[in-house]
Amino acid sequence: MDGAEFCDLAQLKQRFGIGRSLAYLLIERGDIRSVCLRRKGNIKGKRLIYVPSVREFIASQSDDVDPRLSAKCKAANAVMREKKKAAAEAEAEGE
Repeated sequence: MDGAEFCDLAQLKQRFGIGRSLAYLLIERGDIRSVCLRRKGNIKGKRLIYVPSVREFIASQSDDVDPRLSAKCKAANAVMREKKKAAAEAEAEGE
């Protein structure tokens, strides 16, 4: 499977950690390429992702993270943890 030119959405998730929603967003933006195989007259088909385009997209991503963005993410995660903790405590008190 390593040398495959195309993969489906399940394989994309398994191999690259890119889920269905993100995959369709990247396809829509033109960041990765795909084809849809379907019989003439059918609406539904099989979506296949061109693996080299995924590799190119990943390679083009910067390793640099803006420190301001990193700080915002850390703060948001801390708030989320506090909310989960408070909810768990409230649930424990209600039992």
